[in-house]
This record gives sequence, C-alpha cells and structure tokens, in this order.
Amino acid sequence: MYRVYDRRVEIPIRISKGADEQARLRKLERWPREAGMTVVLDESGSNFSKLVQIYAADYGLEVGEKKWDVKTEGDAIRAKLEIPLLKGGEVKGVAVMDAQIPKTPSGEEGNNVVYTADVQYYIEIDEQILAESTTSGVVEFTL
Repeated sequence: MYRVYDRRVEIPIRISKGADEQARLRKLERWPREAGMTVVLDESGSNFSKLVQIYAADYGLEVGEKKWDVKTEGDAIRAKLEIPLLKGGEVKGVAVMDAQIPKTPSGEEGNNVVYTADVQYYIEIDEQILAESTTSGVVEFTL
C-alpha cells in the first residue's frame, strides 16, 4: 500500500464549563464520530469524508463499511476509524482517521473548556491500482 494522502492536525474541542466531568468525557468520546470526519482539511473546504469519496472515485474504488474503535486509555481517549476501499469486493486501499484526545483540557476560551485533539488522517491505495491509473486514459500517438 502507498500513502496518497497524509495529514496530521491539532483540533480544538470546546465544551461548556457548566458540563460536569462525566458529560465532558462522553462528549470527547463522541467527538470523532460526530465532528471528526467533517473538519475542513484544506483550502478547498474538503473534509475527510469528501476526500475519501474523491480518492475512491479517482481510482475506481468503492467505499466500504466504516469500522470504529473508541477506547479510553489512561489519560486519553483514542479513536480510530478505518474505511476499506474496494474493487470487485477486494480491499485495495484504506482510509484512516486516528485521533488521540487528552482528558485534560489544554485551556479555556470564554465559557468553554478547550481540549486539543491530535488527529491523523491518511489514505493508502494498493500500488497495482496506482500503476493502472497512471496508464489509463493516456492517449498514444506518434510524431
């Protein structure tokens, strides 16, 4: 597999100061599913969901079923999403969001407590699919 997209970002998560500790933890555990896929990642306004669809379409792949794994480990919440990219029912790539969110706030903003999520987004595609796409659609001519 070859990594065709790789981006690591730090994303602030704001939670009301009025929320108790348990409510804050539940919000942090839900954040990757609710907002992690819709964070704008580039100047075009694309989020990870949109990028996965674009890459899949560009390489003639289908987007498979999402697999989530969210764990609270020690002083952090780890969330991982894997989306298989398929061709003919066979996995030919994968899109991954890997987030780590500390349970300790990084600061305050107005009436909010701010936590900073460290999130890595990446897309890997099988080398054979990449090789096929570089030769398809090329017009051959002689001078």
